[in-house]
Amino acid sequence: MRHIKKISAIGLGMIALITMSWKPVPPPHAPGAVTITAVYDFSTFPNVTGTFTTSGALNISGTTTMDISLNVNGIRGHCVVVLTTPDGTITIHQECVFATNPPQGRWEIVSGTGAYANLKGNGSLTMPPNTEAMTGVIR
Repeated sequence: MRHIKKISAIGLGMIALITMSWKPVPPPHAPGAVTITAVYDFSTFPNVTGTFTTSGALNISGTTTMDISLNVNGIRGHCVVVLTTPDGTITIHQECVFATNPPQGRWEIVSGTGAYANLKGNGSLTMPPNTEAMTGVIR
C-alpha cells in the first residue's frame, strides 16, 4: 500500500510540474480589422503570381498566387488566392464583378496551414490595375 502511495504522489507531482510549466502559444494574429494588399503580374493570366502585405490585426508579407475563373461573358469571376509566408499559408476565395470601375467583390478565408490553420476572415475588395485591395476582419 505504501508503494502505491509513493507512485501516486510521484505521478501527481509530475502532472503538476508539467501543467505549471506549460504555456499556450499565442496566435500570430489578433481578431480585428485587416487590410490585405496583393500586387500581381497578369502576364500569365489566368494563373498569376505576385507579392502581398497585410496591416491591422495581421501583419505579415510574402508571395501569392491567384487562379482566376471568369464566367462566359467575363463580367463575374471566382478567384482562389493563396498567400504564402514562412509560417504557413492562407487560402482565400474571392467573388468579383468586373462591370464596375474599379472592379469589386467579396473575399473569405477558407483555409490555412501552419500558424494560420484556424484563421477565419472576410470582407470586401476592389481591384485597381494589377492590385487586389482587400479590407475586412479576421477572427
